[in-house]
Amino acid sequence: MRGEPSCWELEPGAAWHGFPELTEGYCLLDPIKVTLTCPGIDAGGTMAEWGIPARVLTAYLATRNIVVEKTDSYTTLVLFSMGITKGKWGTLLDALTDFKALYDENAPLTAVLPDVVALFPGRYAEQGLRELCRDMHDHLRGANLVELLDTAFRDLPVPVAPPQRCYRELVRGGTERVALAEAAGRVAAAMVTVTPPGIPVLMPGENIGAADGPLLRYLGALEAFDRHFPGFHSETHGVVVDPESGDYRIECVRPDREQALSG
Repeated sequence: MRGEPSCWELEPGAAWHGFPELTEGYCLLDPIKVTLTCPGIDAGGTMAEWGIPARVLTAYLATRNIVVEKTDSYTTLVLFSMGITKGKWGTLLDALTDFKALYDENAPLTAVLPDVVALFPGRYAEQGLRELCRDMHDHLRGANLVELLDTAFRDLPVPVAPPQRCYRELVRGGTERVALAEAAGRVAAAMVTVTPPGIPVLMPGENIGAADGPLLRYLGALEAFDRHFPGFHSETHGVVVDPESGDYRIECVRPDREQALSG
């Protein structure tokens, strides 16, 4: 594995990685970035009847002082920096084994995730780990979140103004934070980045699109998830969450300043 590149190559046509139309030798995995794939979805995007959402696993690993770099719906990224020893990654394997045992016995969340339960006792105090995973998986499957994310990256927003002019409005007070329900057709003044994959879905100067468009549908699904599962919030840079209502808000150019963008 140390001397043979083919050990790390994404082989064209292989079903496990889910990337179509790769060419031979085009892409190699980074050996210090380890992705843990949880049950619930395959590489082609097909949802299973049951699953273990990665956000639950990440929350448990945090109780074991294991830092996760990025968490998606069913994948968790752990960085194995240079100098990591067998003892260090053995700690991760021990935690994963313990998590499975706790899942199998449906251990109470008061024991598995005490900090989350302390913050939201009315939501989680009576639940077990397997029950939470089933509830969250059913929600993700019903919301079709994975497909909505894919569509949001495929159907790109329409640019209507240069980003530097939107930034000018931002620093001069020509913008406002707008709830998703009111954001259709507005011009974004700040970048919105979904993490993972850490790639912008909206750039300053782009039209946010229709209310039933791919971007607002995806962000709306994330907003609904955060409301339903407090303590397991999404990582979306550029979105501000209203502390009282839980509404997602996006920085937009004020309507009275949109004409100035063309000048």
